[in-house]
Amino acid sequence: MAESAGLRARAGSRYCLPLTIMRPVVFDTDIGTDVDDILALVLLAKAPELKLLGVTTVYGDTGFRARIAKATTHTLGREDIAIVPGEQHTLSGRQIHWAGHEGEGIPQVNSFEVKANQPASSYIGETAEALGGELEVIATGPLTNIARAITAAPSSCARIKHLYIMGGAFWRSGAEHNVKCDADAARVVFSSNIAMTVISLDLTLRVWLGRKELTRIAALPNGLGPLLENQLIRWWEYQHVQGSSPHDPLAALAMVRPDLFRFENYDIDVHDEASAPGFTTVVNRQSGKIRVGVDVFARTAEQEIVQRIVS
Repeated sequence: MAESAGLRARAGSRYCLPLTIMRPVVFDTDIGTDVDDILALVLLAKAPELKLLGVTTVYGDTGFRARIAKATTHTLGREDIAIVPGEQHTLSGRQIHWAGHEGEGIPQVNSFEVKANQPASSYIGETAEALGGELEVIATGPLTNIARAITAAPSSCARIKHLYIMGGAFWRSGAEHNVKCDADAARVVFSSNIAMTVISLDLTLRVWLGRKELTRIAALPNGLGPLLENQLIRWWEYQHVQGSSPHDPLAALAMVRPDLFRFENYDIDVHDEASAPGFTTVVNRQSGKIRVGVDVFARTAEQEIVQRIVS
């Protein structure tokens, strides 16, 4: 999709918020595989518009993913952020894909202890209830935790102010990873009445971080730069590439710079065909209840993501 003239005109503007207003957020993530999750965590933790309250982990060894998240927030000096391990297994029963490099290069990752005091789904529902309709949630992995929360406590989850999702592929062939991993969970979430914004693979593949951006990120102090540099290079080597798309940071960016996007309302269908499980399509344009990103000022978004990470 070409960048529209209207989108270009809005790209230079910012939504100016009083510094005293910080929106409470919970980040649901499958951190540890693709480097984009750890980059999104740093962006969210640093965003002056947001107060990151907690991180819930999903998919596979969520206890170990929680230690990765804890090591990252410790490096950031954010011991106040709660880390809550979530669902290990998918609702759909689909086999977990574990790349095998998770946690490698994270300093002393096994020394961090994360106690599972409550299920992630309960944490999400209880936090939404306690904050009286002000909690925002961003989900950048399979949607199992969110679906469990909706099923267990629908009235509490109805109080989520807004849900941001990185997932789906609507104008490209094939299924996107997060939806494909647990299509049943995605169906529960997309059919809920929670206000939500979805940033799909169609947009995220248009943004790119490469060697130039790596140099700036690697210069971050207090061990954060070397940590992120290690994780970026490790992922690039795993993928045999010299850069990657910051899928999850782009979804996070939609929370704080919506002016860099163009949105349309749709409903989202998740299909079950054996040849393409988790294949998603958009229907009911304009009358649908889900806000879907359909265009992005890609180069400006790249610059904004990096600037927020290195700020």
